[in-house]
Amino acid sequence: MQLGTAFAVTQECDADPAFKQVLAAARPEDLVEFVSVAGLPARAVRTPWLDKYLRVEPKLKAVAHVKERCNMAFDCLARCGLRDGEAAMGQFCIDQQLGHAMAGDQRKGLFFRGAGRLPFGDRILSVQELMQWLLGGIRPAALAMEAAA
Repeated sequence: MQLGTAFAVTQECDADPAFKQVLAAARPEDLVEFVSVAGLPARAVRTPWLDKYLRVEPKLKAVAHVKERCNMAFDCLARCGLRDGEAAMGQFCIDQQLGHAMAGDQRKGLFFRGAGRLPFGDRILSVQELMQWLLGGIRPAALAMEAAA
């Protein structure tokens, strides 16, 4: 079980509030499945950066070559190490895009997100309330009041 997104949208998470809102507000139709820059299956919220990556991604191996510095982090494949020690698999970092996401920049960020519904919908509640929900389905006071209304 993976719970990263549920914890990422808590009040205690130190990411920008816009980061949390992008993850919490994402609907199923906003999520895109693709092959990540590390060559692994991934899912993220559609953003302008992700749209651009998806247009360029099929061509990456054909255009990857050494540059003096990164540009858009699309063709670092030849520069940043090997995935699982195999040169043919390649790997390049996405730190820039993850940093933009954490800062709440929806234009440049890469917002990884699970497919499942978040425990509290689009709400951003506390870790305590998340833990209560996880450890027995105890409904936080905020949700219990909503259900009663």
